[in-house]
Amino acid sequence: MGQFGVASGAVTPNALKHAWKRACEAACIIDLHFHDLRHEAASRMADRLPNIIELAAVTGHKDVKMLARYYHPRVEELARKLG
Repeated sequence: MGQFGVASGAVTPNALKHAWKRACEAACIIDLHFHDLRHEAASRMADRLPNIIELAAVTGHKDVKMLARYYHPRVEELARKLG
């Protein structure tokens, strides 16, 4: 039996969900969802890729409007860019 409870080695969404939950519990992390990582990653990448079209290409978003749901530019960074 593999690490995610699947003999074939394939990872199912349910197995990943339970592994994530166990990892968060082991680290005493409350209310952190796997999808939160996507939001954080988009925000961090946006610091290096200010062009939202390029950012969408990297994150895999086909629609910039959808990316805008996850990406929230940091106020400090916007102020720095405006001078």
